[in-house]
Amino acid sequence: MPEHSKGRKTTSKETKKNPSIRVNSSKVTPLSQETLQKVQPKSKFSEWRQNRSRQELVEEPTVSNVTSLSGRVSSTRTSAKSFQKWKKWLIALLSLLVLGAVFIGLVFFSPLLAVRTITVEGAHLLPAETVQEQLQPLDGTPVTRISEDEVQSMIGSSHILRDVTIQARPPHELVVTLHERIPVAVVKDGDKFSLVDVDGVKLGEVDSVEEAGLPEISGGTDTLKTPEFKTITAVLSALPQSLLAEVKEAKADSASTISLNMHDDTEVVWGTAEDSELKAKVLTQLRSTLGESGAISTYDVSSPLVPTTK
Repeated sequence: MPEHSKGRKTTSKETKKNPSIRVNSSKVTPLSQETLQKVQPKSKFSEWRQNRSRQELVEEPTVSNVTSLSGRVSSTRTSAKSFQKWKKWLIALLSLLVLGAVFIGLVFFSPLLAVRTITVEGAHLLPAETVQEQLQPLDGTPVTRISEDEVQSMIGSSHILRDVTIQARPPHELVVTLHERIPVAVVKDGDKFSLVDVDGVKLGEVDSVEEAGLPEISGGTDTLKTPEFKTITAVLSALPQSLLAEVKEAKADSASTISLNMHDDTEVVWGTAEDSELKAKVLTQLRSTLGESGAISTYDVSSPLVPTTK
């Protein structure tokens, strides 16, 4: 009995170490190596079925996969719309650049607006023909490329010209208007008389006061830098041309004692340079009303609201 039990324990251990399956039997019992049947490898059909099942499992769409795919599609569409939007803006920008280049070419470099005729206006001290000859190099230049500074530089004579203005009359005419200094008086300069403007700039010379047709400011060229000269020219510039032509001489002992000597040998007491335009109107009215009688020797308009005569 003990030996039999011992023998069965040994067999049980061996069974655990070497489990075997008997063919066509539902019980597992220890078997010898001769009774065991070798397991055959899988057939090709089994392998195909297994691979097919795995592939279907992988390819089966899930909620996360569908969501991810939908997000990618939406992102792709958004990117496509953004690209189309930027493409339109880029095309518009390039179109504007091309149009701008064409416009600049036509306006600034094209012969379509080239100068063919130069008209000079406002020339009194400067001969208009001489100015046109000086501006002849501008012929063929687009009017849009011509500046007033360039024109004035070509004319020169800066002591006569205050400035110039230009105007384009398409397609080929350039109008140049001269703003010359206006002489308001003459001063004795040696054996000649110099024409001067309100700033004391010499604009030319004449042989006599009568030739100039302007009043003489006493004191000669030395008076050009004095305050009295500025005061006198301020009065003369306020006179209408008809009245200015009647003034023979203007003088001032101070800024408040300006007087005018007329060609008919009458005297005008002007006072200060204030209210010169009003005084000029009053004097014109007095001379037209009383001057013809020849009985007036002095007109006092220093107080223009209460003028007096002698």
